[in-house]
Amino acid sequence: MKTTLPTKIETVEEAKNFLTDLCNNGESYHPDSSAFDIVWPNIVSPTIKEMKQLDCLMDMIMALDFDPYKTIFDLIHNEYYIS
Repeated sequence: MKTTLPTKIETVEEAKNFLTDLCNNGESYHPDSSAFDIVWPNIVSPTIKEMKQLDCLMDMIMALDFDPYKTIFDLIHNEYYIS
């Protein structure tokens, strides 16, 4: 896995940065999905430990007052960038 997984996500800015990293590394997926349900390409296959952490991070993101779906959609369609 290319993306460095943080230990926690507590702010909208951290969530946006993390989702941007996932998109930039070709590792983004639907926030409602479990990382264990994703068919990962061989080059980015996360370990079981990383998949557990991805699920925890997505849960933290979903708990924020923030729309991760729109952010991912915009990132995929190259309309939203974080410097």
